[in-house]
Amino acid sequence: MSACGAKRAAASFWCNCGLSIETSKQRKSNSLAHRIVRATETARTSLQRLSASSGDRKTLATCDYFAALIFAHAPNEFIICIEDMIEDSLTEVHDSFFSGDDLSDLGSAMQPISSKVFVSFWNSIQELQWCHFFDETVHKVFYRGIERCVFGLCSAKYDSPMTEILDRWKELVLLPWLRVIEGRRLEGQCKCAKGRGIESLTGLVNLVIDENYVRARINELYDIIADFPESMCAVNELRATLSRTQQHQLLARSLRSTLQRRLLHSGANSSQIIDVYISTIKVLRILDPRDILLDVVARPVRVYLQRRKDTVRCIVANLTDELSGELYEELHRIDAPQVDYVGDSEDEIAEAGIDWAPRSNKSRLANSSSVGDILSMLISIYGTKEIFVNEYRFMLADK
Repeated sequence: MSACGAKRAAASFWCNCGLSIETSKQRKSNSLAHRIVRATETARTSLQRLSASSGDRKTLATCDYFAALIFAHAPNEFIICIEDMIEDSLTEVHDSFFSGDDLSDLGSAMQPISSKVFVSFWNSIQELQWCHFFDETVHKVFYRGIERCVFGLCSAKYDSPMTEILDRWKELVLLPWLRVIEGRRLEGQCKCAKGRGIESLTGLVNLVIDENYVRARINELYDIIADFPESMCAVNELRATLSRTQQHQLLARSLRSTLQRRLLHSGANSSQIIDVYISTIKVLRILDPRDILLDVVARPVRVYLQRRKDTVRCIVANLTDELSGELYEELHRIDAPQVDYVGDSEDEIAEAGIDWAPRSNKSRLANSSSVGDILSMLISIYGTKEIFVNEYRFMLADK
């Protein structure tokens, strides 16, 4: 009797949706979404009636059989429409947050999510025990929503704190939305594991937001370096986030490739390359004082500058230019230590992975933030300071 009832309910479901198992036309529309909502509510009512007339074991079997009938041959347009509904529920509250609506508390943030259409639909899904059929869709919307927010919010904004806004977005938009989506499962986990479900969910959200923030900053790291020190806020936030995500290898590979593409070419003059190189040293030593990032990223720049005939002239000009020489300004602001030779390190980009541990390297300078250290790296492009001095003498002899 229950099996027959489940078959009739499944047939009624597809009839109410206006869809056929045999056909799958691409008809994405609001009317389809409303029909699916109504059909799901009807299916829930039908299942409640079937359950009322059977025992607990038969109820579970009927529920599973009903779900199998529904999803065994579900048309693509049905799955696509539900994905759109889930994404629209997040987009609505997301847009309210960025349009400046009052989201000072969770109740305000929940208002768009608590529309009768979506909440009624998802309550029906939960009671029908269909949530696990949409796990992949929910995950897709979850990751896509975070990526869209982080990249959209942080793009080209380097001088103001962004992580605070992202934390606010997480608390007022993302977590309330997830509590609606995962509500019953979280309640069950809370009862069984004393709240560990919510802690685990929050930990996942924090990690995904941090990873997307790092990727967003990596995409614009060349511009952040070019704007330094005005971009100090973005650099400090990136350092803190990197310490949690350990995406150093991704950053090193990306920045190295970007420098080769955007800087190390005949269209860039040596002075420009040296200026960016100096800023790169400063930024990377904030991100990683142990110099592992710098070892990986700097090598192509050093090799390229070594081939340029006017590199020494540009370095000396930077040291002696009272108006715009960055090295001149820093050299006269602090006492530079003795400039020693710093040799090129091995090109070990493959080692810059999760186990981000400093190597034992006696040639590393102790004072990595000083102008003397930066100057020593520029001089060491030529192998030894004697070669640099000789080049400098030849340059003076040409005058």
